[in-house]
Amino acid sequence: MKLFNNLTRKLENFEPQHAPIVTVYSCGPTVYDHSHVGHARSCLVWDLVYRYLNYKNYKVKWIRNITNIDDKIVKRAKEAGISPDKLSRKFTYEFWADMNALNISWPDYEPRATDYLEEMYQFIQGLIDTGAAYESDGDVYFRVSKHKDYGQLKGMNLEKLKEGVSRVDDNSRKEDQLDFALWKAFPNETDTSFQSPWSIGRPGWHLECSAMIKSILNKEGLGDTLDIHAGGDDLIFPHHENECAQSECLNNAALAKFWMHNGMVMVNGSKMSKSEGNFFTIKDLLKKYQANTIRYFCLSTHYKKQINFSDEALEAAGKGITALIEQVQGELVQGEKDLDKNFISQFEEAMDDDFNSAKALALIFENKASKETAAYLLSVLGFDLSTQEKVDGNKSSSALATTMDLILEIRKDAREKKDFGTSDKIRDSLAGTGIEIKDHRDKASEWSLN
Repeated sequence: MKLFNNLTRKLENFEPQHAPIVTVYSCGPTVYDHSHVGHARSCLVWDLVYRYLNYKNYKVKWIRNITNIDDKIVKRAKEAGISPDKLSRKFTYEFWADMNALNISWPDYEPRATDYLEEMYQFIQGLIDTGAAYESDGDVYFRVSKHKDYGQLKGMNLEKLKEGVSRVDDNSRKEDQLDFALWKAFPNETDTSFQSPWSIGRPGWHLECSAMIKSILNKEGLGDTLDIHAGGDDLIFPHHENECAQSECLNNAALAKFWMHNGMVMVNGSKMSKSEGNFFTIKDLLKKYQANTIRYFCLSTHYKKQINFSDEALEAAGKGITALIEQVQGELVQGEKDLDKNFISQFEEAMDDDFNSAKALALIFENKASKETAAYLLSVLGFDLSTQEKVDGNKSSSALATTMDLILEIRKDAREKKDFGTSDKIRDSLAGTGIEIKDHRDKASEWSLN
């Protein structure tokens, strides 16, 4: 196998350090809101990596973290009048439901930041002891000058990065503007902070990942270096750069042999943002499109490339994958004799070339393999062959979404007129068909298929 390594910017032979074990870490969500289409693309990519490595008979140890405490979570929790822990648990469960609906594999480890505070304190103290970190009025900062390769993932040296610092904070507690927080003091926020050896405060985002990686690898007896560190390309700098710096200064070892990043997600040609009105959650997406459609759409573009979500592209993807799955549905592979070895060799050649799922899918769509072989390889790529409805693309799911929008509007009018009898009858009748309606105080009612 050859993988593109963002650290060296080269295609390199992949050789695990502790074969057949492969260690993979992918950055998970910060759980303060519903997961969006950007999370869907990233999680589907790393699910593909996990599935294919397992297919190749590696024993994969996949770690995907949960950031369950940070400033965004604290702010949102205050607005909602609940604790950060309660808010983060709510959206962790929502994230899990989305991952399950998309048929994404469960990671082997899913550490939550607040469960690793002691490990973070030890990590910080270790850096202070080596002179790579310093305490300043309750804050603790990392000295970027102590990492000789700082800027390696960004592709810039320290001097170039310093030139790019556009704002200087005269009141900063930092020695250098590029130094970053390992621990941040919040002495007046005792209900949303933690008592550390330096102050009441909260851990830095970059620190969380490094401490959890070190703890889990050490627990497994696998040293301090991952085989693969993965995430979106928006995380390369400063998040992954800072992870590298602090981990490598403490451990005197590389944080990861390979760095892999998936391309940016666009929606209808523009960067996704709520202000642009093109922000879609995974739940929004699943109301209109089947999980197999979303998976096919994402995997039909190489993971490193930018991808553009649009209704037209997803509808075309739905028609293609539906037609293919209808052809192979019900095909069960009884043994290796049923499989086309030559075709499987071509499939593996594509996937061994930096997980080129686009080429692998194109091979399957050429219909040169037996139905049994096509069914087998689609399952390797994570498609659920048992659930695809026999429809023309996504017409049925789109029609359902349109119908439900109308029903919810009728029900909203009934509730505003205090006609709760009609409102309840609609809700209860839909429940009998497997459609659940959830009412909220501060936003519109939502529906989901059970």
